[in-house]
Amino acid sequence: MTTIGRRRLGGFAMAGGAAAIAAPLVARHALGEAPVHHLKMTMADVSSHPIYGMLNDFAADVRKRTGGAVDIKVYGAGQLGSQANALTGMQTGTIDLVCHTTGFIETIYPTVAVLDLPYIFKTSEQAETVLDGPVGQQLFDLFPAKGIYGLCWGHWGWRPVTHATKPVPEPKDIAGSKVRIQPGAIYAATYKTLDAAPQVIDQSEIYLALSQHAVDALEVPLISLVASKFYEVAKHITLTNFAYNPGAIMASKRTMDRLDPPYQKAIRDAALAATPPWRTMMAQKTIEATAFLKTQGCTVAEPDKAAYAAALKPVCQQFRPIVGPALLDSIMKQTGNA
Repeated sequence: MTTIGRRRLGGFAMAGGAAAIAAPLVARHALGEAPVHHLKMTMADVSSHPIYGMLNDFAADVRKRTGGAVDIKVYGAGQLGSQANALTGMQTGTIDLVCHTTGFIETIYPTVAVLDLPYIFKTSEQAETVLDGPVGQQLFDLFPAKGIYGLCWGHWGWRPVTHATKPVPEPKDIAGSKVRIQPGAIYAATYKTLDAAPQVIDQSEIYLALSQHAVDALEVPLISLVASKFYEVAKHITLTNFAYNPGAIMASKRTMDRLDPPYQKAIRDAALAATPPWRTMMAQKTIEATAFLKTQGCTVAEPDKAAYAAALKPVCQQFRPIVGPALLDSIMKQTGNA
């Protein structure tokens, strides 16, 4: 798996940048003696993505639940560092909250890769039943040991393959293509199994990589194609949808542990309250994105999912000991997708 480096972000390389994102800052409440905590939150996509608006609603709910004592400012991908650095920032406490995808989360918690096994979920309803049950909590229980709290599971969108030169309806069609992926090992294994060449590229570099033919294709949700205008340089969409691609709102353990218990509860409750509208929004915005992309000259093709599923069976066997046989069997039993 090839990794293409990220350009250094100038803003936070400057002296004082680390202090600017240190969390939490505490000031006096303008209306009383309660402290005001100013927290920073980032996400896995750009600020034009609909999830950015959802997170601002979450921040407003936290502010309301705490009577203005906890103020959260939301930043898009790249504004506080790379997509990968967002997670390590939570561990060190320099970033307070992050909304990210499982493809990045599993780089810290390999067991989370179970959620991205090819075709482990065939419908959103299957995924949500699993995530809202014991399995979702079991995975979140792994997080505090490495400095992070998981607050809720949402959805980033099913992940089709979008190619610069052709549709890929059959597994043989994608062989030899250089495909931009998330850094999770499961994604690399998936495309290697299809004889493609997976390449990890930060969100900020994808458009340039496609423009310069450093990659032939990318695997991102349709909403992300629109938000970052990747459709301008890659127009052949195949709805392979190997992964449901959950997202999660997470918090730095260092930050949360410093807050008073009522404020911690307010943040947790606001995250849980955000989950249903988050999922509903993503379903609707995916429909809207599909229609928009067709107006931009993109082709949208259905693949032979049976052929892809058969070709990708070795990936499930490869990751069975990594994610844990009992956990995998539990999910398969719930979904009936054995």
